[in-house]
Amino acid sequence: MELRQSINEVFQSAQQGDAARLKEILEFHPALANTENNEGLTPLGYAAHFGKEAAVQVLIDYGAEVDAVSHSKISFIPSNTALHAAIAGERDMGVIRLLLNKGAQTHILDSDGHTALHSAAFHSDNVELIRLLIEHGADIHAKIEGGESVLAMAIQQGNHNVKEFLIEKGAI
Repeated sequence: MELRQSINEVFQSAQQGDAARLKEILEFHPALANTENNEGLTPLGYAAHFGKEAAVQVLIDYGAEVDAVSHSKISFIPSNTALHAAIAGERDMGVIRLLLNKGAQTHILDSDGHTALHSAAFHSDNVELIRLLIEHGADIHAKIEGGESVLAMAIQQGNHNVKEFLIEKGAI
């Protein structure tokens, strides 16, 4: 199988959640688990963004670096980790748990200066997601470069349940 075709198929399979096809390709080209496409995105980030848990697992099994930061060349997509991508995308709790259980770090910043918890407070009013990130070491007091807190992001986005939960946990 030609390498360029394999790269395209890895990304397509990751996006579609075709774990069996991913395995076939990665058997021949295991390094593709950590490749980037022309847009600077990773297959793990793709699979995580689209909530494809089986594909995420296969990519990790074949050596995808859980905390690799993409080098996004797309203006509206920051360079980020698979955890950030999962939170900004489908927010599939199975994918997020898998990434965290495989060692994904919650404190890594995306190119916008956001931790995973900032992203979660911005994109979702899901208290379960916030709780899970905190259980895995997310800092509720983290602030972005401009000084905006996780709590401020939740308030700004109108995420009332997350706001109340963060206040209960002592966020300021």
